[in-house]
Amino acid sequence: MAEGQPTAPTEVTGSRGRFDKVADQVSTLAARSGFFIGLVVVVVAWAALGVLFGFSHGWIDDLEIAGTIVTLLLVALLENEQWRNSKATQRKLNAVADALAHLLASDASATDHVRELQAAVGLEKRESTTE
Repeated sequence: MAEGQPTAPTEVTGSRGRFDKVADQVSTLAARSGFFIGLVVVVVAWAALGVLFGFSHGWIDDLEIAGTIVTLLLVALLENEQWRNSKATQRKLNAVADALAHLLASDASATDHVRELQAAVGLEKRESTTE
């Protein structure tokens, strides 16, 4: 397909890079209840140990640094997962709009609908966020 044209679902290969695979696995892990429970256990253990040994500035700084690093990594991985899912959804919608336009093309009374469907294909590439 030409550059700038939407990719059809059949043109997408099943090959994904290492980063995409890791992002998918992390997204699946982070979406499970066990991940949340594990985080709660870590925070409760950290707080309990802090009470037992006394909270120092270093103790609090360590949690802040670890929390910031984990948050940054999770945001990057989850954003990648969301971007890929959005792209796949858009390709499916483009294929449906294309197929409907093709089916309606034989109906002379549906020319306005056909034009609208054809204009909808690839709209995500032309639409602005400032409108």
